[in-house]
Amino acid sequence: METTLNTQFEQLQKIFEGIHLAKSKGQPTEDGRKAATLMFVALKHANREVKQKIKDGRDKLHLEKSSVDLSRLQLQNLLYEVSHLKKEIVRCQKFKSRDSDLELLSDTEYASQLPNMASAKVDLSSHKKHVHRLECELRLRKDLDKQYSALLNSKQELLQENLSQTQRYTSFSPALRTLLGATKPLHDALQLSLDLEWKLSAVFKYLPKPLYISFINLQSLQRTRDDLSFTVEVVGYESEAQMQELLNEKRDTALRREGQNEIEEPKDLDTLLTPHALHIKLSIGNTGSNQLILLIRYFELIKCVAVWAQVNSSSSTSNSQGETNFIDNLLRHLYANDMGNEIPIPGIQYELGSLDLTTEECLRYLEDKEYGKPFCWLQSMCLISTTNSSMLERNLNKNTREIIARIERRWNSWLRLSQQIRGLTYKDIDLFTLRENIYPVGLSCSLVQWTAITHEEFQAQNSDVLKISSDDRGIIYNTYRAVFVRSSAKMECFIRIPSNYPLEMPLWILTVHWNGCHTSQNNSAIKMMEYWTNSLQPKQLGPNERLLYAQLFRTIYSFDIFLETEGSMQSTIEYNKEKPYISAFSKRSRARPYKYIKKGSVYAFKQ
Repeated sequence: METTLNTQFEQLQKIFEGIHLAKSKGQPTEDGRKAATLMFVALKHANREVKQKIKDGRDKLHLEKSSVDLSRLQLQNLLYEVSHLKKEIVRCQKFKSRDSDLELLSDTEYASQLPNMASAKVDLSSHKKHVHRLECELRLRKDLDKQYSALLNSKQELLQENLSQTQRYTSFSPALRTLLGATKPLHDALQLSLDLEWKLSAVFKYLPKPLYISFINLQSLQRTRDDLSFTVEVVGYESEAQMQELLNEKRDTALRREGQNEIEEPKDLDTLLTPHALHIKLSIGNTGSNQLILLIRYFELIKCVAVWAQVNSSSSTSNSQGETNFIDNLLRHLYANDMGNEIPIPGIQYELGSLDLTTEECLRYLEDKEYGKPFCWLQSMCLISTTNSSMLERNLNKNTREIIARIERRWNSWLRLSQQIRGLTYKDIDLFTLRENIYPVGLSCSLVQWTAITHEEFQAQNSDVLKISSDDRGIIYNTYRAVFVRSSAKMECFIRIPSNYPLEMPLWILTVHWNGCHTSQNNSAIKMMEYWTNSLQPKQLGPNERLLYAQLFRTIYSFDIFLETEGSMQSTIEYNKEKPYISAFSKRSRARPYKYIKKGSVYAFKQ
């Protein structure tokens, strides 16, 4: 359009110059004017087109301005949203959940107390799992709060009932004093020592509550039993108990007056784990013979009782190491999973943790000071709540009877076993005269040695019985080596006696040295000998027969039969047949006649 206008302006200028030139020469200018007029028509048309294009350009400019304004407005909105989101991000980064201040259960406790809840949401995210866990623990705490309220109400009812009973019994005191004074002449006439017994029992009131309950119960059982198989007494002085009680009251008063944070707690175990000045001495066994002494002490810090076992031996000789091991483990296997290796008081680890102590340190201190172990069954005798609530659900009297009976059975079993080991060690027994000797005329070999060995020496033996033996389960073993000789043949016996005897029987491993070394690994006859010895059970014994001696004679006669049957296959017969058996071998199994049978007056060995 610009080019067209320039061309028209140039043409119009030429026309004006032609008209001007014609005027100056006096020529006519009509044609030039007409041409100029027509040029103005073209200019008018071009001017209209220019205005139209200017209008279109303005319209486009307005549209572009509107688009730019809209984009700018959108940009401002986006910038505002970005600023708002940044503030939200900062707020989220500074966010702290209120559950972070709560003491939640550990993963192990959560899985044990809420097993269904712990495994119900496995496929959820970590946040949803945490929310779900908080909801579960909230329900658990609500349930515990309800239980606490119920127990608190029950406690208030029991306190009220105890108060009413105390008031009732207190009202009897004047009448009892009057009755006692009125019957005093009768006491003197009958020579009753009621006043003396009352003065002697005055020390009982200084016993701590758990020991007092146990002592009264044991004393009642002692009086109801006809035999004097056990006695119970309180050891300690009344003055020491009073002094200890005064010191505790003085310390408690100082704590209440000055505040617990201002008084430094003692940190040494000698001060914290001081037992009560009075303790119970329980003696099991008849006076004048071997007695088991149980010393029961109460410890205020750990809120439980511990027992230490001793032996009051009437004999001058003793198998010191073996007897010491048995005494240390005599009380560990009365009940399953109650080895005394933990303090069975609920929440005691948290109380000890506030004093920077652990249960392991306390148990080690009790062992070092010969205070013993806090067994769970012992706490049930004193009505102390433990982690094993089943012990407290039993009747106190029946439970104490059962515990005493179990201790007596274990003690008597240990006494018989100790006497057998002592007799074999010092060879002060006659094998021919023992009642366990089923065939005295056929005893051909002799016992030349019985000594104690280490557990490593026993484990060094090769035998299948070690591979199939059960797990130790906290059992401690005493091991011995016995040597039997018959002519040129020698048999070594390695014996392992468990600390939970008679729940578990002694184990024998045999090795025969004769024309080579024969063990259960290379000779099936020796393997059968071990089985025949180790398969003996107490119910198979006769009256007054002893297990270790019975195992001993089974092993001796099996050794004789092995030599007599094995010797028959040698080129030079060293051992002739002396035992009455029908056949040396049983069919294809080649079993030896180790089993001894008696029918009437007929004695024989068979497979």
